[in-house]
Amino acid sequence: MQIRVLYLFTGYRKPHLEKTKRGEEQGNGFWGMLRLHKFGVEAKHLELEQFLPLWLCRVLRKYVLSVYWVHLPIYPAFFSYDIVFTSTGYGTQLVHTLLHVKKPRWVMHDFSVMGLIGKEKTTLQKVFAWMVSRCAGIVTISKKEKDLLEARFPNLRGKVEFIPYGVDLNFFTPAHMLGEGAIFAPGRDPDRDIKLLFAATEGLGKELIITTRQSRLEKLKPLPAHVLHKTFSVPELKTAYENASVVVIPLDTSNGLNNEMGISAVYEALAMGKPIVASRSQGMEAYIEDGVNGVLVPQHDVRAMRDAIKRLLGDRELRERLGRNARTYAEQNLDPDRCTQQLAEFFKKIAAD
Repeated sequence: MQIRVLYLFTGYRKPHLEKTKRGEEQGNGFWGMLRLHKFGVEAKHLELEQFLPLWLCRVLRKYVLSVYWVHLPIYPAFFSYDIVFTSTGYGTQLVHTLLHVKKPRWVMHDFSVMGLIGKEKTTLQKVFAWMVSRCAGIVTISKKEKDLLEARFPNLRGKVEFIPYGVDLNFFTPAHMLGEGAIFAPGRDPDRDIKLLFAATEGLGKELIITTRQSRLEKLKPLPAHVLHKTFSVPELKTAYENASVVVIPLDTSNGLNNEMGISAVYEALAMGKPIVASRSQGMEAYIEDGVNGVLVPQHDVRAMRDAIKRLLGDRELRERLGRNARTYAEQNLDPDRCTQQLAEFFKKIAAD
C-alpha cells in the first residue's frame, strides 16, 4: 500500500514549485518531495495559501503566526496523511504531541535540533526536548547530529537517519573542471563570517564575489575594493561556480543554534567539481574530508582561511585534484534519486512501526 507524506515548509512555496516545474529551479529546497513518487511514496505539501486569500495569508504570516505556528489553522487537513515531514512547525508539532495522535506520524527534518535543545536549562528547551523524544523519527543532514540525537534520546535509536537531500548532478555539472576567475562565496543563509572572509581575501589579487543578503552587509559598508556583491539567477549561479578559482564557505556557528549552515552551497560546489575552503563545522565535516575533496580550516581563524585560499590559488595541480575528488564525491553520495530512495525507505519504515 502506498504511503502518503505531507511536507510542511516555512514559507510560501508555490512560486518555487512552479519555477521548478518550468526548469528554472532544481527543486533541492523541496527535500525530495518531487522525486518520492518514483519510490512508491505519494508526497504533497500544504500551506495557508491553498486555503485562504493571499492577502490574508500575508497578514497572518507577518503579524499573527510565526513559522512555528503557521500550519496550525490547517491542522485538520493533516489526518489524511501517514507522515508529516517538516523542519519547523514546532508549535503545531507540540499540539500534535499533546493530543497523542498516532496518525499521521511526525518526522522531523533536522537542521539543529540539538542546538535548540541546548543544555535544557530553560522551560522552552525542556518542552522542546520532551516533544522531540516523542516524535516518530528524525532525518539529519550530518552524521554527527544523528549520533548526538541517538545518544540524547535512546528511545529514538533506529529512528534517526542521516540522509543528504542531494543536488541536481545533471544541472550542476562542470563544463570544465578548473576556473581561473574570482573567489566565490555563495549562500544566503545566516552564520556566514563575512568580516573574516573580507580580511582573508584582501590583497590576494582576486575579486571576491559574495551572494549573501544585502542586510548582512550594512554594518560592513563601504565594502572593500576587492568585494563584489551580486544576486544570481540559477543559470547565472552555475556560471559563477564554473568560473570561480576557489569556492569559500566561511562560517561562524558559535551560537550553537544551527550547525548545518552552508550545506546547499557545499553540495553545489562539490557537484561543480570546485576546490573548496570551508570553516570546520559538523555540517562541513559530514561532506568534506580535509585535503581530499576540500580544505577545512578552524572557525574565526583569519590566517588559516587566508593561507588555505592563497595555497590553492598558487597550486593548480592541487585545485585540479580537489575538484576531481569533489565531483566524484558528489556522484557517489549526493545523487538526488539515491538520496530520495533512502528517504522513501525511511518513511516506509516509520509508517510501518
